[in-house]
Amino acid sequence: MIKELTILSLVILFVLSSISAAAVEIDDFDKNLLIRVFKDVNSEDVEYMARLGLDSKDISLILYYYSNSDKKLDKDELDRLVRNRERISDFHKYYGMPQIIFDDELVRFRHPRRERHFPPLDTKKYDKKYEFRGGTEIIKVRGNNYDYRYNNKRTGVEEKIEIKNQKYEYYYRDRNMVEMLDVHHANNKYSYYYKNRHTGRTIRKEGRGRRANKYNVYEELKEKYRDMEDDDWDDDHDDWDDDDKYDDHEDEDDDNVSVKLDIEIDLSDLFN
Repeated sequence: MIKELTILSLVILFVLSSISAAAVEIDDFDKNLLIRVFKDVNSEDVEYMARLGLDSKDISLILYYYSNSDKKLDKDELDRLVRNRERISDFHKYYGMPQIIFDDELVRFRHPRRERHFPPLDTKKYDKKYEFRGGTEIIKVRGNNYDYRYNNKRTGVEEKIEIKNQKYEYYYRDRNMVEMLDVHHANNKYSYYYKNRHTGRTIRKEGRGRRANKYNVYEELKEKYRDMEDDDWDDDHDDWDDDDKYDDHEDEDDDNVSVKLDIEIDLSDLFN
């Protein structure tokens, strides 16, 4: 009996020590960064992810993918990501994202948010077709190849994503805008195009991107956070600044300069 109790006590201690070892402590700066930059993320969300063993850089990359893809982040999704923590940067295709960030900033799509379907993480073969009134949504995965098609004649929305070993292609069109991104994986060269059909505003970007990983995504988010903090300081002390300084902010929604990264996150059931 004593032997059994001893063994049980050792097992409990081992489990508790494993949980403690997996947990990560995130400092106040990083916590404030993640809460400020990402919409719908609060302190409890960040602390829960840290308890799973995700550090601030892991969390930055995860939230970056989810905010850009319009995919909902919940407990089941997090559990899968934790089990594949070392491969998170390789999962870009399951979110329809390129494997790069731009040479001077993160990739930020400007099209409106909408609900869409995704293949399961880490699946190698997947075929799904959804039909609805006025259109279809088709997802196909074959190894490293990913193909997504969405066409809604009723709303005028068309979206295509094609990912192959050597190339990434994105196309979006609706009644208000057109958006395209091409990336060549061999040299990470990219070409981005956006046009607002109502205002005629056009944005073109070309360059050689950097492969997205948790380190450079975190650094870009940190830079964005500091810019947001500086903007707050300037707003509080605008009598110190030139009035002309704020002229460049007229098109913030197009530029996504000061707009927070939008993400739908639901971990509320964890705290009940």
